[in-house]
Amino acid sequence: MNRNPYFDNLKAMLIILVVLGHILSEMVDENIWLASIYMFIYLFHMPAFVLISGHFSRVVKTKKDLWNLAKKLLIPYAIFQVIYTMYYTRVFGENIEMSFIDPRWALWFLISMFCWNLLLFVYPRNKKGLLLSVVVSLIVGYIGNINETLTLARTFFFFPFFLLGYILKDKHFEQLKIKTNVGLSWLLFGLLFVAICYFGDIHWKEWLYGRIPYKEINDGPTTYGFLNRMIAYLFMGAATYCFLSIAPKKQLTITRIGSITLIVYLLHMFIVKYIQNSYLYDWVEKTNQYYVLFVLPFVVVYILTRKIIIKVGFLLLGVRIRRNRKKILQTK
Repeated sequence: MNRNPYFDNLKAMLIILVVLGHILSEMVDENIWLASIYMFIYLFHMPAFVLISGHFSRVVKTKKDLWNLAKKLLIPYAIFQVIYTMYYTRVFGENIEMSFIDPRWALWFLISMFCWNLLLFVYPRNKKGLLLSVVVSLIVGYIGNINETLTLARTFFFFPFFLLGYILKDKHFEQLKIKTNVGLSWLLFGLLFVAICYFGDIHWKEWLYGRIPYKEINDGPTTYGFLNRMIAYLFMGAATYCFLSIAPKKQLTITRIGSITLIVYLLHMFIVKYIQNSYLYDWVEKTNQYYVLFVLPFVVVYILTRKIIIKVGFLLLGVRIRRNRKKILQTK
């Protein structure tokens, strides 16, 4: 199977940003610059991830398709939900109950991914369907019962990006790489970062998560909640467009990581959770060694892309390592 380095580069950079975002999350209230970087990352890293996932998805048409999708997403979700619940309670003493309707941390993505694939069968897979998905998302924000339970709020919030990714063809991504477009994207990307730095507020982060209804975000009336979400969509769409344009399309050192991002995504929480419960943040703040926070994601990803870790990851996912995975398992 010939993989496109462009998409693997995108996924590799995004998984590093996912880890960075989780590491920075514990310090966004302590440092305004870290808060700005965190907000900037959240403008595009999940929308881009969801969009790419949609691009490589297929419509569920048969019972076999549904079963294969469940094996790929729901079974790993159940396995890691149990593992992480035990990890949080036994190692860190957290008072949480075993539940399959409240995803542990980043596991929400697996449930939403399953639902997004099913929604492809429901929504028109064209511009009208895309517009409908946005309208439905804007309305869903007013429904209090659609929240973090079974990650329904996030499912509707990010579905427009998933549907857009499905609609887009490879030629559309190639058009993004036109030199003039890349230059303008770098400029707009920079302007968005400056805007976040000078005008952003970390309390706006919930508008980028899409995990809870408007009434739990707004202190006052939620009448114009749809407008706030629409503004969030505009900024997220612009930032995602820029990121997709400036991402390199040549084979790089990190390209290989793009083929195993699911393994890194599912396992990185073990390490990040340990970091979050260590004295590292206190040390960083006292010594002003903030650069460490930006080095850690590369260390975490490096560890999780070693051959033995990949094998364990595939084992937990119930995936056999076939001959065509030989290149994936190669390490330097």
